[in-house]
Amino acid sequence: MPPLNNAEKQARFRKKEELKKFAAQCLKDAYHGAIQHGAKGPALLAQLKSMADLPSGWTDEDFEHAVERIKQLRMDLIDPDNDLDNDVHDALGSFEEFGRTPDSLKHRRDTHQAIEDTRALATHLISALELTKLSNGERAAALMEAMRHVGRSLANERPLRKSNATTVCLSILPPQYQRPEWFSDSFAEWLAYRLGTEDAKNDLGKKILDFNYGF
Repeated sequence: MPPLNNAEKQARFRKKEELKKFAAQCLKDAYHGAIQHGAKGPALLAQLKSMADLPSGWTDEDFEHAVERIKQLRMDLIDPDNDLDNDVHDALGSFEEFGRTPDSLKHRRDTHQAIEDTRALATHLISALELTKLSNGERAAALMEAMRHVGRSLANERPLRKSNATTVCLSILPPQYQRPEWFSDSFAEWLAYRLGTEDAKNDLGKKILDFNYGF
């Protein structure tokens, strides 16, 4: 990077200060929401704060990436963290069973305990990931192996209730494993919701149709 003149240095300084102010406002917006995320909350807040610290010799691309990442983390923290709860409810069929059980109070207690136990396991797994010195790519590979392990068990479970969590675990198994009848609809719905835009969904659909298996 060539030496900067005073005007360029001042412009970069102002831009960096604007990023810090933006991050501080997002931190303020997201602070109370972090409480809903349990053990993940402080880690997400720390990530949001750290994104304002641009690397030495940062570029416009670095700046835009930091802004985008701060926006993503802010939304993660503001949105209620209901995914785990919903997956446990779906896996247990708790809403269906509630109307059938003779002891609704015990049913609620058991369901609440199942959610707490699942959240504790998730917290343990996240803590293990944070302690490792592996790269994010290596951590992703380890998580995928764990998901394959769970997916193999799910593939042999009868009956298997539908949830986003079970759907994703089943999706990464090789084709020799059978999926339940509801899998295609569930996986398509999950992907469409995550992709968000029509362009992204259409592009993915075309790529799936055009994929060449090589045999």
